[in-house]
Amino acid sequence: MQTTVYFRNDVMVKRPYIRPEWILLALSNPVRREIQADDGRIRHWVWIEELSRYLRVVTLEDSTTVHNAFPDRRFSP
Repeated sequence: MQTTVYFRNDVMVKRPYIRPEWILLALSNPVRREIQADDGRIRHWVWIEELSRYLRVVTLEDSTTVHNAFPDRRFSP
């Protein structure tokens, strides 16, 4: 899995509970996928039972390099 420096040094330090398999699931089988209008990054959402929330994974424009991941409290499919 390709990741940005920001993801490795900031996101995973703040959220070490996020599992790589969750991120891969979001990329391979998202409930929804959107392109951000301002920068072209792509948002992927997937339901994570262990969190009882949707996980939002943000990739760069290439749709494979992970830039951010977090439980999204406001998402509803």
